[in-house]
Amino acid sequence: MNPVESLPIPKIVTNPIPPAILEEIETFEIEVLRTLAGEISTDLFKPFRLQYGIYGQRQPGVQMVRIKIPFGGITANQLRRVAELADHYATGVGHVTTRQDIQMHFVELKDVPSIMRGLAEVGLTTREACANTVRNVTACHLAGVCQGEVFDVTPYAKTVAYHLLRNPLNQSLPRKFKIAFSGCKHDCALTPIHDIGLLAVKRADGEIGFRMVAGGGLGSAPRIAQLLREFTPMDELIPSIEAVIKVFDTLGNRKNRNKARMKFVVDKLGFDEFKRRWEAAYVAMGHTLPQNGPLTLLQHQDAPPRLIMPTRNEVANENKNGNGNGSHGIGYETPFEMWNRTNVVKQKQDGYVTAAIKLFMGDITAEQMLFVADLAERYSNGNLRTTINQNLVIRWVPTDQIPHFYEDLTSHGLADPGAELVEDIIACPGTDTCGLGITSSKGLARAMAEVFPAGRVPEDLQDVSVKISGCHNSCAQHHISTIGLHGVGKRLGDHVAPHYELHLGGSVNGTAKIGRMTVKLPAKAVPAAISHLIDVYRRDRQANENLSTFIARVGKSKLKDELIPYTIVPSYEEDPTFYYDWEGEEEFILEDLGPGECAGGALDMIENGILEADQELYQAKLLVEKHQYSVSVNKSYRAVLAAAKAMLVTEGLEPSTDSETFIEFDSRVAQKSVVPSVYRDLSKKVGDLGPKEASAESAREKMAFAKGFVDACRTATDRMGKDLKLSTMEEEKSPVAPAPVETKPVAPVPTGAPVYDLRGVACPMNYVKTKLKLEMMDAGERLEVWLDAGEPIKNVPMSLKNDGHRVLIQEALEPEASHYRILVEKVEG
Repeated sequence: MNPVESLPIPKIVTNPIPPAILEEIETFEIEVLRTLAGEISTDLFKPFRLQYGIYGQRQPGVQMVRIKIPFGGITANQLRRVAELADHYATGVGHVTTRQDIQMHFVELKDVPSIMRGLAEVGLTTREACANTVRNVTACHLAGVCQGEVFDVTPYAKTVAYHLLRNPLNQSLPRKFKIAFSGCKHDCALTPIHDIGLLAVKRADGEIGFRMVAGGGLGSAPRIAQLLREFTPMDELIPSIEAVIKVFDTLGNRKNRNKARMKFVVDKLGFDEFKRRWEAAYVAMGHTLPQNGPLTLLQHQDAPPRLIMPTRNEVANENKNGNGNGSHGIGYETPFEMWNRTNVVKQKQDGYVTAAIKLFMGDITAEQMLFVADLAERYSNGNLRTTINQNLVIRWVPTDQIPHFYEDLTSHGLADPGAELVEDIIACPGTDTCGLGITSSKGLARAMAEVFPAGRVPEDLQDVSVKISGCHNSCAQHHISTIGLHGVGKRLGDHVAPHYELHLGGSVNGTAKIGRMTVKLPAKAVPAAISHLIDVYRRDRQANENLSTFIARVGKSKLKDELIPYTIVPSYEEDPTFYYDWEGEEEFILEDLGPGECAGGALDMIENGILEADQELYQAKLLVEKHQYSVSVNKSYRAVLAAAKAMLVTEGLEPSTDSETFIEFDSRVAQKSVVPSVYRDLSKKVGDLGPKEASAESAREKMAFAKGFVDACRTATDRMGKDLKLSTMEEEKSPVAPAPVETKPVAPVPTGAPVYDLRGVACPMNYVKTKLKLEMMDAGERLEVWLDAGEPIKNVPMSLKNDGHRVLIQEALEPEASHYRILVEKVEG
């Protein structure tokens, strides 16, 4: 039986879709049909799809649809529509994310436009929930009712979210960009781990504003945001945010996705220089001019319901059911008392509470969504909020109605205690659906429930958090939890065992701190290892010392020693279960790339760069057709930039700024007549094509120029062989000698050959640079190359041998074997 049909569904109130949004959906639908018909490739369609909040899953042929929920605010009417769509087009399950979005999985691409229309009719969208844009703007779910807040940040979060939605300023950022608002010192929205974090503050004179931090982020290289403005007046809020985005858009690394987040811009410049660039952008964008005026806020209607006195029969039933405290003796709690203690928060408004509905790892069925929507209207004002801990809350519940609210939750399996506490373990989808997932984070979370039983976790672990990510990307935010885990694979002989890296001591409340990676544990040993960690804490702690303080005092070394026994993995023959993931039915595997693939990697980088240029041109054309000329011009500019960077791979260069790219392209490619002379002095011809007014004619002109340039680059790379040599055109030849490459001629044991220090240079660029260096040498000459351990020392020597050169020496530079050197003798090809 269809679960939605088993419940009476109140009529969903819909509104006509605004023409601009309807046109946007129709454009997406046309491209879907063309993709399904094979008229355009899935690779070309991918960036366009992502811009609309649609992700491919690890399972072929189906999509994940991500619905943007700014500040987590959703109405009962909207939730009913999500339930209806999830049941009809997906699996009948919604998933609340750590960015307060709601996702649906296993959706067929042909059905996505229908979902978009259904969402638009109730004021929801998937637009920019993915891709290199400003993602969902998050805020504390207690904003407006929190007893400790400085002021309600809700209208500010909403205003910023909708100001940036579809804004040309952030349609083609180097990478995703995240913003969060918190209203009190507890910082429930985790502002220090965001690109921009905004914390409510009040001056002595009563003026309210925000403390603004910038440059935070997690992933494989976590960073804590740094203070940009101690006090940001409300009228300067949006200009301050726009200026940060502009600096990121200008200076972000568009070539290497692993170094593309804004935190790497801060790393490269230093925060003082970053702040200076931000100040310059603020002025250049005209934000200092007086015509900007005061901030116009978008309001969020969240008035409290009328307090209703309970009837005489309700009071009698409460007493009969024993809902009073202490009637069962010391140390015993009824299920309701346990839930009331862990899931209910008193509001700053007398007579009301906020009730949290714990969703196991964020999942909620369509039937449950419909039921919760009814509860929100029956007990409150019809509003709900999603939380960054993957739950739902209903605010403004009259205190005296809580027993009845709990009984209703119980009837639908939604009355689990422990919401937002340690037992409410956060886990990303992992290998269930995510194409990047390495391990089953959800499976491990279910196994960890035995260590942290819901509602019965001892008081000494109350402030602990547990977060599990299925890979290093930290979607579950494992770096900032007391106990954080992220999935990896480890090869043991002929088999691979799923493992987790254990991070300890992370936090955001108070002083933000990134947890320290302590030890790598086999997945099947994690629950036992965490249980032992807790035992060690209870054995060795000092008076009134919580787990976080204990971890900081004792240190990584001692804790690692305690956990070493849990790192041991038996052979496959002794115990094959260690080679299966939690809830896995087949042996764990990882795709493994073989050695000697540097040249292929460089060719892939070039091919991907040209593909990226094609993708940008594709979107530019669609935008012109839809009269969005300014954004189209920006896409044409990005196409030129992507193609130019692709060409520079042949020179062993990865410029991190636009201006550097154009300068290097002109001197190393255009001046050698590899492309027609019309494409010299690119920076002058392309100009700054940021978000500004453009006409249909100018947009088409820029697009035509960009297409011609991309085609010229494609032709040049088509003439190129695996040696990565670009041939010149016949019409004019003015070759410029390659710029000299800096070397460091100091070696521990001299070989007599010049030294080329490529420590810190990743594959395949280390190979490309070595190849170019050898091309300037004569046959028989030797070159000493310094490389990092791992992939570089494994791949580069093999690739050079494949090119026909001789590798005479290969040895470690120091006892720790963190770096190696090779001695290469050039052989004429």
